[in-house]
Amino acid sequence: MQPKTRIVCYHYFGGLVLLLNVVVYKVNAQSFTGYHSSPYAGVYSTITSPADILNYRVRADLNLVSLSTELGNNIFKFSYKNRNDDKGGFSYPDPITKKGKFLGLTDVFGPSLLVKWNDKNAIALTTRARVMANLHGIATDLLNSTVPDFIDPRYIGTPLSISNMSANMHAWKEVALTYSRQVANTDYGVWKAGASLKLLGGFAAVSFTSNNISFIHDSIIDPTDGKKKDAIINTTGNIALSYTKNLDSLGANSSDYLNFSHPSLGLDIGVSYEFRDEMQVYETQYSDKTANYIWKAGASITDIGFVKYNKDGMKGITIASAGKTYTTDQLTVPSDSTEAYQIINYYKNLFNARTEGNTLVMQLPTTLHLTYDRYFNKWLGVQAQVNVPLVFTRLSYYNGNYNPLGLYITPRAEIPQAGFYMPISYNSISGFKVGAALRLGPLVIGSSSVINMRVAKTKAFDGYFILRIPLFSFREYKEKKINDTPRLTKKQRRLLDCPK
Repeated sequence: MQPKTRIVCYHYFGGLVLLLNVVVYKVNAQSFTGYHSSPYAGVYSTITSPADILNYRVRADLNLVSLSTELGNNIFKFSYKNRNDDKGGFSYPDPITKKGKFLGLTDVFGPSLLVKWNDKNAIALTTRARVMANLHGIATDLLNSTVPDFIDPRYIGTPLSISNMSANMHAWKEVALTYSRQVANTDYGVWKAGASLKLLGGFAAVSFTSNNISFIHDSIIDPTDGKKKDAIINTTGNIALSYTKNLDSLGANSSDYLNFSHPSLGLDIGVSYEFRDEMQVYETQYSDKTANYIWKAGASITDIGFVKYNKDGMKGITIASAGKTYTTDQLTVPSDSTEAYQIINYYKNLFNARTEGNTLVMQLPTTLHLTYDRYFNKWLGVQAQVNVPLVFTRLSYYNGNYNPLGLYITPRAEIPQAGFYMPISYNSISGFKVGAALRLGPLVIGSSSVINMRVAKTKAFDGYFILRIPLFSFREYKEKKINDTPRLTKKQRRLLDCPK
């Protein structure tokens, strides 16, 4: 058999091809990594903890628009300095020995407003839309037989298997009301807590699973024309694909972006403790001496909830293959099939698939965040953060999205009107990354992978920009009247040598 290019085997997996087309072409695209660590982040603090909006240094913050996008995987690396070579700067192990993972994310922050009522209370109203895609468990047999320019002879005529692969794409929007409050004081610290209640609206969803697929890649004589052709032989296994009906007309009606169809509720919660070097005598969180904490520790859980798509809004197909053979001509998507419904119908007819329309519950990417922030002086600080996905089922059968397990360390230098951030991160999908972000007045631009993309190799591409307006002036501390008597704890009285 003559070797063929990698597209030969790839097109057998009609459901996966459809999903990749929808995610990459139809949609065309940790959010705002680096800037999220800043006390000047304003409404963007709600991304990782609703308690942190009370740390904002300005009385109010108005966000106009922002966009953050990311693509990451655990197999392919890109080198910018090798971008003009035969493979466009991409490289991968040969052979590939681990299952593939993919993450795609587009995050749009719309008009949003944060207001600090006083030193103990803050409220924010935010609008946001996200498109997120996860592929999990892409088998090594599939990768090794499709990725190289030519199929390795050892994969020809040999049984190949794909066990339990899953892919999920979800697009949703949300309006969130966030409240943060100072809830307690200790002698040298402040406790804060916050919560965000979200109104969710589902926009579109796709869920794909495969179960115990096996096949042989070889050549046969095509009975229709008597020519020898590449083929997928003795295919077995099952594929299930569910998707919302509006994929057929995605984006055609502008009202789809505003209507909260498939409504649901979501929740974020968070708590933090700030340690300071001045005694909190007047129970104020903002003063000339105590505006900057020495260190802060926090914990939060974001994106608690799900979006449910009812049966009347869903379509789906299931493919059960038992010993069938298909030539590569059959498996290749026709050139005139460019829309989602055309691709689905083509494979539906080819594989004699069964049509189904079940309900689909898409879980949000529920994540636990643990943070520690340290100030060295008024301008320099560093934050460490661990993100842990809270997924309570096997990813091969999980309907919804998830963030990878990640560690982020972000040194920063900032003043009220400008800041520089250098996020250093590692996550379970795209590995090690070093990036940079710059804040100049109302504009913020950044990327969590731009530095190692330029000087080394990266498994991720990402970037973001923000346009916002910090409102009003920085809050001045007003001294208490001298005849005001502060409420002191026993420890404070003892340290200050006050009479009992």
